[in-house]
Amino acid sequence: MVKGTRIIAAALAAVMTAAAPAISSASAQTKDYDQEIAQLEQKAEQIKKDNEKREQQIGSLSSSVDENNAQMGLLREQIEGINDEITTYGQLITTQQQKIGEKENEIYLIEQSIEDKQAEIEQKQSDIADLEAQNSENLKKFAKLIRALYMNNTSDTLPILEGSDDWYNFFTYVDVVQNISEQNMDFMNSLLDDIHEQQQLIKGLEDDIKQLNAEKADLLDKKTALEGELSDLEDKKAEVQQIADSRTSDLYDLSSDNEDLKSQMSQIRSEINASNEDVEAINAAIKELIRAKQAENSGGTVYSSDGFRWPLDSNLQYITTYFGYDAWRGGNHYGIDVGNAGIGGKNIYAAQGGTVITAYGDGGWHGGFGNYIIIDHGGELSTVYAHCSAVTVSVGQTVNKGDVIGYVGSTGWSTGNHLHFETRVNGTAVDPFSYSYEFV
Repeated sequence: MVKGTRIIAAALAAVMTAAAPAISSASAQTKDYDQEIAQLEQKAEQIKKDNEKREQQIGSLSSSVDENNAQMGLLREQIEGINDEITTYGQLITTQQQKIGEKENEIYLIEQSIEDKQAEIEQKQSDIADLEAQNSENLKKFAKLIRALYMNNTSDTLPILEGSDDWYNFFTYVDVVQNISEQNMDFMNSLLDDIHEQQQLIKGLEDDIKQLNAEKADLLDKKTALEGELSDLEDKKAEVQQIADSRTSDLYDLSSDNEDLKSQMSQIRSEINASNEDVEAINAAIKELIRAKQAENSGGTVYSSDGFRWPLDSNLQYITTYFGYDAWRGGNHYGIDVGNAGIGGKNIYAAQGGTVITAYGDGGWHGGFGNYIIIDHGGELSTVYAHCSAVTVSVGQTVNKGDVIGYVGSTGWSTGNHLHFETRVNGTAVDPFSYSYEFV
């Protein structure tokens, strides 16, 4: 990162300046180192505070996302219930439409029956017309016969008698006339009976039609009622559908809002990651300054590195992170972390005798080390003790192997009480387990 590179370059420039011959005394050089380190640590501390604010922003945004998710869950439940209601209305509407269809079919059958009966009436009326025509024709024939008899002077029995050869013919003639008259009357009466019968049938059919029309009217009323109920069901379904559409729209809005919130969180997280890279660059610059400072102070007594004392009590040996690449951090780990349960506040011991060249106990960030101590053992060898809850030594103080120099804590970049312990050669970290230890 450019910003981090500039910080390292500035720190290295400070190192070179501090090491220049223009500075005459070691104390002045040490003071310059401390000032540069303090400035860089101040920058790192400010970045830490900014990142804490960013984390708070992410927390607030995350809470909003959680609230939206909760509302979305409720909306989904409501939409599911509403959709069930819509399905129920759909089923009721289908049933209602089937009932209306049944009534329409019944009405159709009645109308067909009415048409059939009307056709029968028309046929009966036609039959009556035929019978009446036949009766009229018969009357005409009978009238002609009577007229013929009259024209032949046969309307009086006396002329008939006078014109007859004998009584037999007379009575035969009279009998014929009477017989014709009776036959004609019988036929006419039969026709009248047929007409009357047809008229009775027509009356029955008309009564049937009246009954069918009454049934049709009743069915039409029922159909109208069913159509009214159907309309109500369709209105209710439309109303519920409108609610479902509104809830779906709200769900979409919340989902869209969540996408925006997550985008903001991602942006802030990117800023935090970029800032962490800056902190890494600052820490690297601080380490360069510490190496330069250590080089200035390496001309003193050289203490043996053989038989280092374990920096904690012998029962505290649980290693949570070893030296080397650490997947959790995504980078190298330059020491070992010891983190037994209940380790907080336990004594930290000097692994070997030497001179304290760094001692911070103010609870500051200090490149992520928090409160930490560096002891120069001479011969370009030094040890680092970080994340202390408190520091009991000061810069320039001479310590012996096994002296208490501080207490285990969780200051700086730490997720819990532990001791971060480093061994350095000429300021460069080496694996602490490349040395042997005495466990006391």
